[in-house]
Amino acid sequence: MHPMLNIAIRAVRKGGNTIVQNYDTQKFIDEDREKNKIFINKIMYKTYRIITEIIYKSYPNHIILNKNEKILLNNNEINTIWIINELDGRNNFIKHFPHFCISIAVLVKGKIEISVIYDPIRNDLFTAVKGQGSQLNGYRTRCSNINKLNCTTVAVNLPNYVHNQALFYFEIYKKLTFYGISFRCTGSTVLDLAYVAAGKIDCLFDFNLAPNNFIAGKLQVREAGCLISDFTGGHGDNNSRTGNLIGSPKFIRLITEKVRECYSP
Repeated sequence: MHPMLNIAIRAVRKGGNTIVQNYDTQKFIDEDREKNKIFINKIMYKTYRIITEIIYKSYPNHIILNKNEKILLNNNEINTIWIINELDGRNNFIKHFPHFCISIAVLVKGKIEISVIYDPIRNDLFTAVKGQGSQLNGYRTRCSNINKLNCTTVAVNLPNYVHNQALFYFEIYKKLTFYGISFRCTGSTVLDLAYVAAGKIDCLFDFNLAPNNFIAGKLQVREAGCLISDFTGGHGDNNSRTGNLIGSPKFIRLITEKVRECYSP
């Protein structure tokens, strides 16, 4: 096992223990948003600190960043950066809905080399090393090989505000529903990406994915054989003007044919 992957796994599992312990306390108050915000921030800070302590113990000279910090992916002068997302799906956590995760991505000279996504409730560990494939709990994973639209499952990450692309999104959603696609909006896009890589979800529609959230999942899906495309079938890399599709090449080709009918530049 890659030594940095081993440390990343140890760190997410330790962080996951903290998340689960606080999840079981059920201290959230339904109508008190401010207290909920303070409580969740304390949990996330404690989890982040535990993860960073484990990493620094083995790699004291590496740089560790939170997903909200500015990350220069193309900075080749910085040797190794660890990017931590200590809780993706915080609203699910607050509502006691068991669908959230922790993720770590390791960048070496601007390239994503290692990815770990951990679901502490199900104890599911998704890992990927560049050039060595992706795994779920030690078993090799591949993206879905489905070649039809009917009876497929697509995760969707909707925008959290209304803007001039909203009608475009709704048209896509309406059209594809008629083809028998079942949509899911789970509240944890990082975990959705891991599920796409493992073939549990056929595709992810990303309308609202923050670039830093995409870092851990990007390596997972690519190592599982997925294609990242924009809605017209062109190359996508979470920089598309309208959004991205992540899934198997066969499924992306099928779905972009239908999406193009809704697309107007």
